[in-house]
Amino acid sequence: MEHINFSQNWNNKLDCEAFTTLRMPNERYKTGQVFEITLNEESKSCATLVAITYINIEDITEYIARLDTGCSAEDCKKIIRDIYPNADFTQQRLAYLLFVKSKDN
Repeated sequence: MEHINFSQNWNNKLDCEAFTTLRMPNERYKTGQVFEITLNEESKSCATLVAITYINIEDITEYIARLDTGCSAEDCKKIIRDIYPNADFTQQRLAYLLFVKSKDN
């Protein structure tokens, strides 16, 4: 099973039934795929990727930022730039992933 690791439980989202994450696009992200969700390599749950939207970093709104990270849009953009320091965000899009936890968690 694929896994996605989080280094921080931004906005306590990993405790919710559904949550989002902003990541670099990757071919392993496919709707319908089940992922083990880990926090600092410790298992939290399993969740199904139910939707993917591709956005530019400048498209991160207050809604996206506050729900995903608990931070303002500007702070969220800074976090993303810090996580991916070598990315050229004038060219690089982000995958905005929506997960729903498996019922048996």
